[in-house]
Amino acid sequence: MADSEVIRENGRAKVILPQELIAEEVPQIRQALKQEIAEGADEIVFDLSETESVDSVGICLLIAACNSMSMVEGTVRLIGLSEDILKLLQGMRLADSLNAAPASGEGSNG
Repeated sequence: MADSEVIRENGRAKVILPQELIAEEVPQIRQALKQEIAEGADEIVFDLSETESVDSVGICLLIAACNSMSMVEGTVRLIGLSEDILKLLQGMRLADSLNAAPASGEGSNG
């Protein structure tokens, strides 16, 4: 999967992220998120089930989305995280604020 995809469902924007959430992918995703927020999305769900790696720019995108959604009283959730990405976010103390859920078991309804 080379590109991200946004699926709109009743005020929720589900963003299926690419295999690598890296700097070169971020501008396209950022633009799609701006549009979703402008159109009134109250929740953004990032599906990372296909994502194998995330760089610092990708992490900044997730944080910025969370900040933008909090300004409009919306929420952000991350679903389908690999164990490695979840551990990275936990180590950075971001997992809770980004509502991160692992790929299997433990509450990943999405």
